Amino acid sequence: MDTRSPSRRRRWWSAGAAVALAAAGAVVFAQTANAVTAFSADFEDGSISGWSKSGGTWAVTTDGSRVANQANTGSENARLFNAANSLTDYTVQARVKPLNLGSAGFAALLARAGSATKYYRLALLPGNRVQLQAVNGGTVTVLGSVSRTVATGTWYTLAIEVSGSTVRGTVDGATVATATSTVSAAGRIGLQTSYAAASFDDVSVTTGGSGPTSPSPTKNSPTPTPTASPTGTPGNSAGLTGFATLTGYGRAGTNGGSGGPTVTVTTYAQLAAAVADDAPRIVRVSGTITGAGADMLDVGSNKTIIGVGATATISGFGFDVNGWGPDEVAWGGDLCDPAEKDSFTHVQNVIIRNLTFRSSADDSVNVQCYSHHVWVDHNTFYPAYDGSVDVKRGSDLVTVSYNRFAGTDKSMLLGHSDGNGAQDTGYLHVTYHHNWLDGSNTRHPRVRFGYAHVYANYVNVTDYFLGLGVGGQIYAESNYVKGAKTITQDFGDTRLTWTASNFYDPATITRANSSGNTQSDWLRADGSVPPPPYSVATGSASATPPAAGAGVAGADTIP
Repeated sequence: MDTRSPSRRRRWWSAGAAVALAAAGAVVFAQTANAVTAFSADFEDGSISGWSKSGGTWAVTTDGSRVANQANTGSENARLFNAANSLTDYTVQARVKPLNLGSAGFAALLARAGSATKYYRLALLPGNRVQLQAVNGGTVTVLGSVSRTVATGTWYTLAIEVSGSTVRGTVDGATVATATSTVSAAGRIGLQTSYAAASFDDVSVTTGGSGPTSPSPTKNSPTPTPTASPTGTPGNSAGLTGFATLTGYGRAGTNGGSGGPTVTVTTYAQLAAAVADDAPRIVRVSGTITGAGADMLDVGSNKTIIGVGATATISGFGFDVNGWGPDEVAWGGDLCDPAEKDSFTHVQNVIIRNLTFRSSADDSVNVQCYSHHVWVDHNTFYPAYDGSVDVKRGSDLVTVSYNRFAGTDKSMLLGHSDGNGAQDTGYLHVTYHHNWLDGSNTRHPRVRFGYAHVYANYVNVTDYFLGLGVGGQIYAESNYVKGAKTITQDFGDTRLTWTASNFYDPATITRANSSGNTQSDWLRADGSVPPPPYSVATGSASATPPAAGAGVAGADTIP
């Protein structure tokens, strides 16, 4: 088990740390005319472990001070990446010293790296050339170029400013080019060499204002970098029960953004900035926020994301509670490879509450890659392209409660696939309670390798209630089943305890009525699953949807 503190795979501080008070007293994100330092790295800690590496031979070396060095001149694409994929308008700056450019190499700074092969690049080239480029797969478009001295062993300050479709590159404060491009709308920062050796230092990202236009400060006057690894105050939020209350992986319970500032967001950009880092923060979503072309929005640790009133809506995208972002997936091999799970710290202590999810382009809420201590509560889910609430790939200690699943399919998945036992065995402990399964189709939940405590849910579904797969265990009690084709759908190694406190109306079990099957055909319970390792009052099976109100009901009190 990973018991390390929750610093994530990046040292990243959201621009949302700057807030302003609105006239009504609500706290909102504000971007002023002054540039805000959102990220900085001087490598004085001797480590590049917070960066995503792709190719080359990277290490921290000493060149007057500590620097990031790439020494392999035979590597075609040696890259380091950092910051958030959702970052849009910003200026990235770094000092770059080419050590060996050869005849066809370069040393470069990257901005808006939306993938391993899509970004803007400012490159120092042999032959005394500097180019601002747009890279999209195998196509490199030169946006502008200047002739100037490029000498090995010399430091140059490179900066790329991206704002909307405008891209500007500078060297030592002098403009290389200003151009218009739509190759990449958002993405990380990066350092790159190709068939070259180089050192990099004093990397910074600024948002707001015009960004840096002169060489970066020396290490005698560094820009402070706030810590990105607070854990918040241990404990649980009011009303939370189940697995998310337990102690594990170095954390005691789930309290989300408790102890942090409260901010109100109304746009996708504000929301992305508010949830990107690991600092404790309570993020209030006001109105409808529509996705900006992204299927999933990465959520950092120690966050409470909560809707304001009864109308807060997430439209067209979902939340990815996941320490392995798309960059690690695309550039680091298998998704959250168990052999590499300790190479990346895991998102933890997240609450998602009082939101309506509509038309998600992928999942509405995805908890994966060893994330833990997550509470999904009092939300309304409408059909998504894929699942509504997925918990998979080694995640653990999650509670899903008082949600309404209105006509959804693939509603609640626990466990990624039948072949994922190496990653999932011993993890995936989830409590599902007081959810209203309102005409939903499948997965209520569907369990592989994990343990689900399923209690006090109101079930009126079009297909099966409980899905049982290889290695899956369900302890079910006090559920009211009004309609289903069958109570259980057996996908493999069936293990189920179905207590006498559950209620079902045999007349509504359509498989039994249509084929004359007996109860053993649609309720396959062997009683072998033990009760959960916590005490909770499950109550009696209720003939009406949960009395406390499943789904969004304006319950925007901070839990």
